[in-house]
Amino acid sequence: MFLKDKISFYKVCFDSMQVGILVYNTSKEIVLANTPLSNIFGYTIDELLENKVNLLFKSNNLIDEFIKNPQKEKFKSAIELIGIIKNGDEINLEINFGKIEYENQCYFKALISDISLRKEKEKEILNLAAKLEEEVKLRTIELEDAIKHLKTSLDKEKELNHLKTKFITLASHEFKTPLSVILTSTELISKYSDLQLPKKRDAHVSKVKIMVNHLNGMLDDFLTLENIELGNIKPTYSYFKFNKLVKEIIKNTKPFLKNKQTITFENNNGEMIYQDSKILKIILTNLLYNAIKYSKEIGKINVKIDANNTHIYLTVNDDGIGIPDNEQNLIFNRFFRAKNAMFYPGTGIGLNIVKGYVNKLEGAISFKSIENEGTSFYVKLPKISSHE
Repeated sequence: MFLKDKISFYKVCFDSMQVGILVYNTSKEIVLANTPLSNIFGYTIDELLENKVNLLFKSNNLIDEFIKNPQKEKFKSAIELIGIIKNGDEINLEINFGKIEYENQCYFKALISDISLRKEKEKEILNLAAKLEEEVKLRTIELEDAIKHLKTSLDKEKELNHLKTKFITLASHEFKTPLSVILTSTELISKYSDLQLPKKRDAHVSKVKIMVNHLNGMLDDFLTLENIELGNIKPTYSYFKFNKLVKEIIKNTKPFLKNKQTITFENNNGEMIYQDSKILKIILTNLLYNAIKYSKEIGKINVKIDANNTHIYLTVNDDGIGIPDNEQNLIFNRFFRAKNAMFYPGTGIGLNIVKGYVNKLEGAISFKSIENEGTSFYVKLPKISSHE
């Protein structure tokens, strides 16, 4: 191959590189440039060869530093710089520096890539992550605390996916157990019908009803979460006897009592009140289910109601596992479950729903708890006048 042909061949190879190639001397004069470099900066190759590298960068500190000390550790990997193209606009560049010896002369090379598109994408991801983080902060303090520990947008997204997966797994487990009971009971119902054992059949029919109601309650809870968050819950007030409603709720929860658990009712209010009976039922039912679930096999649960001229009061007390001191400030957070409650079934949304409903009725809820001794929840709701 003749010299001219070789030069042409080398030029084709040089210009076909995927990155811009810039070669300059110790005076920072550009001595070599390829077509990709020309395309990046908008200058012709001839224009580049008539200038110094100072033309191409917003700051030349790194260029000067590399000329003085090319052995520095930081020059062994790619470095990001801001470039200036021919029309004066700034672009994001990634540069790999190198040193060349040719005919006893020292030259410096820079392999340059335009990473502006990548930086834009990174910016979009960061902006999206910021919006996502803000949304999460509005929805739950627990998630907000988790997200504060994330260092990058990818970490934030992974953490959210983890929480979603955790919730789905939790919900799936909570559905799986009652569904298994229903399946087993329906099979036994068929068997006992054939064997003419009506008592055993009826017992399993009762189990099926209880589990169906339990599942229905969980579904209602999941649907309620978003409605509370969006402010779609509108109280519907009516007159009813407070103590009669409480007695009905206690009666409905008795099938869920453990072997020797008991519920006592201290009734200090026999008057008609004007409130939302449906919301009151949800509040008390959730508190009772928790008391039953976290109390001992021989646990005692006490329900008390009272009233004065301005408010009605509801107390639910149990002698169960209690709430650890260092977790009591989190107990109303959505999906939160205390460390000593992990082996009990539950989704961690009941108290969050109760808190939301109490707030909707412009009331207040508080509690006192000692780990391994029990918990008391106190609900205070305003008496509503039918004329308000």
